[in-house]
Amino acid sequence: MRLTGSFTVSLVVVLVVLSAGCLGGSNGTGQLTVEAVDELPAGEGAVSFDNLSPKQQSVFQQALETDGSATIQRGTDRNEFIDPGYVRYDGSVYRTSVAVP
Repeated sequence: MRLTGSFTVSLVVVLVVLSAGCLGGSNGTGQLTVEAVDELPAGEGAVSFDNLSPKQQSVFQQALETDGSATIQRGTDRNEFIDPGYVRYDGSVYRTSVAVP
């Protein structure tokens, strides 16, 4: 089977984009931002703080104790901070987002 030039280029671009997203940037870190919200938007869910891994709990607490952001180190899963994007902690709900350098 012979691949055409445009198909090969498209495949390479897709693989690069996917691998960059999986690795979380050049050094694998990300920036967690945490912001308190008054209530959960309709139709949205929140993950309980207790259901986060110890590494996730640590970075979440760091963000709360500082200016609302903290560095997510390489090897720390960030999925729960993206989907659902909300964390229930100590009677409050926080919107979370992750930026990749």
